Amino acid sequence: MDFSFIFLDVREQLVRCYSRLRHIATAPEWAPEFALDSAKFYISLHLQKGETVTTEKKEIHQGELFAPHQEEKSSSAKRLKPCNPKRILVEGDPGMGKTTLCQNLAFRWGHEECTGECKCAPCVHSWTFVVYLNAANLKGFTDIHTAVHKHLLPKESSIEEVKAALKSSQSNTLFIIDSYDEGFKENVLLRDLIEGRVYANATLLLTSRPNYLEDLLKKAFDSKLSTDGFNREQKRLYVERFAKSKKENESKFEGLLDLINDKYNRGDITSLCSNPLHLAIICLLICEDGLPNITNRTELYKSVTKFLVKKASERMHRPMEEIEADIIRPICRLSFEAYKRNEVSLSKVDLEKVGVEADAVLQSGFLTKKVKVSLLDDPVERFFFSHKTFLEYLAVKHLAQTLGDLKDWLQTNTARQWQYEHKSLKSFFIDLLHGDSFVEASLVIMERFTFSRKTNEFHNFPASCLLLELLRHLQAKTIILSPEMEDEFKEKCLSIINCTIHDLYDNLTIITFATISQNAKPRDISMNLDTEAKHVVDYLRNLEECPTINLAIKCADESVANESSVADAMQRALQGSFFNYAANQLSSNIPLASYKEDSTDFLRIALEQGLGNDIQGMEYKTCAKDEGFGLESFMRAALEKPLKMLKMDLEEFDSDCLEMLLNLLKPQLKILHLSDVNGCYLKHLLPPLSRLDALDELYLHINYMSLMESQEIQYYEQILKMNKMQKLKIGRLNDDYDYYDYDYDDYYDGELSDELKSVLQRTIPTMTALKELQLYVKGSLDFWSSAEDHLQLESFTLRVAPLESDSFDNLCELIEKWTNLRSLHIHCIQNRVHLLKMFAAIAKCQMLNTLAIYDAEIGDDVIDPFLEMLKSFSQLESLKLWDNKLSADGKQKIKDLAQ
Repeated sequence: MDFSFIFLDVREQLVRCYSRLRHIATAPEWAPEFALDSAKFYISLHLQKGETVTTEKKEIHQGELFAPHQEEKSSSAKRLKPCNPKRILVEGDPGMGKTTLCQNLAFRWGHEECTGECKCAPCVHSWTFVVYLNAANLKGFTDIHTAVHKHLLPKESSIEEVKAALKSSQSNTLFIIDSYDEGFKENVLLRDLIEGRVYANATLLLTSRPNYLEDLLKKAFDSKLSTDGFNREQKRLYVERFAKSKKENESKFEGLLDLINDKYNRGDITSLCSNPLHLAIICLLICEDGLPNITNRTELYKSVTKFLVKKASERMHRPMEEIEADIIRPICRLSFEAYKRNEVSLSKVDLEKVGVEADAVLQSGFLTKKVKVSLLDDPVERFFFSHKTFLEYLAVKHLAQTLGDLKDWLQTNTARQWQYEHKSLKSFFIDLLHGDSFVEASLVIMERFTFSRKTNEFHNFPASCLLLELLRHLQAKTIILSPEMEDEFKEKCLSIINCTIHDLYDNLTIITFATISQNAKPRDISMNLDTEAKHVVDYLRNLEECPTINLAIKCADESVANESSVADAMQRALQGSFFNYAANQLSSNIPLASYKEDSTDFLRIALEQGLGNDIQGMEYKTCAKDEGFGLESFMRAALEKPLKMLKMDLEEFDSDCLEMLLNLLKPQLKILHLSDVNGCYLKHLLPPLSRLDALDELYLHINYMSLMESQEIQYYEQILKMNKMQKLKIGRLNDDYDYYDYDYDDYYDGELSDELKSVLQRTIPTMTALKELQLYVKGSLDFWSSAEDHLQLESFTLRVAPLESDSFDNLCELIEKWTNLRSLHIHCIQNRVHLLKMFAAIAKCQMLNTLAIYDAEIGDDVIDPFLEMLKSFSQLESLKLWDNKLSADGKQKIKDLAQ
């Protein structure tokens, strides 16, 4: 069939659609038309190679978005390969121009021809088709061509024509999907497009606010870019063009230009001007009332809201108080409802519910009416805000006046959502809430997100505990803050309540109090006016200067942990209650340890001043690359404590920490976990570890076990024979391994010596305490060939299955015996006969709730026995089949069974 007429028809329809962009994206009166023409500006973008976020920054022009770039394949290979980006992610804060960029690219494709002057190839004119949609436009659709037809093309056009055109020109199609953050929930088609399950050969440019994409989704992108906003020259140019477009004398903007040209960036307004949206608002305000005296974004939005109310009053001949009461407050309520639904517009029905006429809202200037962007016969009216941040600001105004709605809404959020998805909204409400409302809201937020009942932990301690106690005194009017101190306190409070989940790149210290001294007596913890409050703020300031060490408290007092409210637990005067004890200590003896005074000893001093020495357990986790700073501080804090439990990630371990660790290996230890131990320290660590006879539980993970010498292997065997390990991990994944290269030489950290293999093969089967076993080794370690086996594993991970039939048969027989197995991960079964034997063995493990089979030749030829195996499991919660050979029909059969 000749598709040429379809190409011409569909392309012409899309071009006509994009010719309407300037009308569709109707700018408010304060944003000149040239603001949409970002082609005349250099957009600051950070190119991030691989998965790191601290790579070299490179400023690129938007014409370079689709150009190939060099990408490092793997650190071991040290070779570069050209990468033609098929998946491009552009992240940026609100108002940084992401939507403007998308609109400009679509408009240029529809109205320009490539003259050969484009900076790079391919340029935006190179594509046969450019499809520009909002992420929310894909919700509810199972295929893209239907979504394109629905949102962009007239009703008379044929879906089949659209499908044929896009499919036949897939490699020359560019999808521009804007505002991932506004449409990512329950959007299967969007996720499939990102991960390449549909239109894998097409190019995708996706925009989003930061932190909305999960880490696994981010890995799908070849280029990760971030917008920085305007530099000094771009700010100056914008202001000059604004003045010209408004026919204003440039002298009116001299004060702003002086701030912009200040190379030292002095003045609170200067940083706001980097954001194109904020700069446009500031220029508008200057036109009316001169340079505004503002210090933050909230004050900027207050100013423009006041300006719009004033304009509406003049236009509608109504008092400003009436405009506020009859229009603004109802819109604030509707804004909050729309925010909860993750929508950015209102309908006429929404307005009617709160008794507001659409014409009145339009005259007020807060909303603009737009007909549905598509060319469908039945137009749909929607009322849009000039920018989503205006919706967020008005939503917070509603929350500030209706604290009950804030409390109810917080209960619907998870800790992760609170940390990552509401950044813009949080900065508004911390400024808009005042007095009792601020204190009450902060209490709810801290109690909702800084304490985890699931893990029985209180995060960001002592800061969070100290803030809770101070907030209670503020609420009880025990402390009256000066306006200046209240502003600083709000800033510190926001920084604490924002850090509710520990970033993978932060250090985390967990302190466990198994018991609290029974001699600790309740104290008078009342605080005296502003002086004590100043001490609190000083301490919070010191914590802010501390390196990235997050401190969590784990309470062993279940009667407290199970309280219906942490507030109740804090107020209970139970002898032995950790929370009561900590509140007494922190309130009556404010720890003023300064990071500046002794950076490596800061944590120890703060703990001992605030909590004393009765610390029974400490845990340290990290993925940070801070040259061991956090670990050294942790170990200093752990010295001389009556520890019964010690858990440490020793990835940052160095010779300076060695002596401290040896001093921590005391006879009273009951639980000891040491992970990522470097092989060069084994000769010092293994002998004392082999003498810790009182241990109830031991975990020891060694990196680069292939380097272990004979004497070290002997000590290691003694430790294994102590039978104290509940979890054993042998080997590890190479940090630089590129999973998609399938280069297994880079996958593991080395082969084990024959001597070490022999020790493991004869020792592992005797470890009756072992519950979890992970084998990340190159080559076979078939301990299952042993005649006797006493293992009662609950979790088993095997990265490389044996190739030899006899060894594989022995492995299957052993798995059949592990009837208590809850979790099983098997890799690299490349033989159909072996697969069938493994299915039969796994079917006997009827307690499984997690099953993962990776890199296996699972195809439709084995789907029936695979389904029979799945029917054996009544408790299976998670099934992962990576890199399988199943057809769509085979996958559907599994889904049907899962239902």
